Amino acid sequence: MKIFLIVIMILSFFNHTYSNELKCNKLDKLSKDYAKCIADKSKKQGKMIKDKIDKELEKTGIKEKYKKFDSKKTLKDLFKKE
Repeated sequence: MKIFLIVIMILSFFNHTYSNELKCNKLDKLSKDYAKCIADKSKKQGKMIKDKIDKELEKTGIKEKYKKFDSKKTLKDLFKKE
């Protein structure tokens, strides 16, 4: 009985995650609505990937080093002791 309940809970979880996904395949591929749907889908996925990369860079400290490097005008300024 416990296994049955676990299977039901897992299926309901995955069903919910797939329901939020944009369904572009129901539209005509030559319509502007299809192009808009594909663009929205790729923007959403791109933003999700960017956020994930930003979090990882924050953890490793690379983002702070890049900001320091980017703010310097010359190499001499970069290696100058502060």
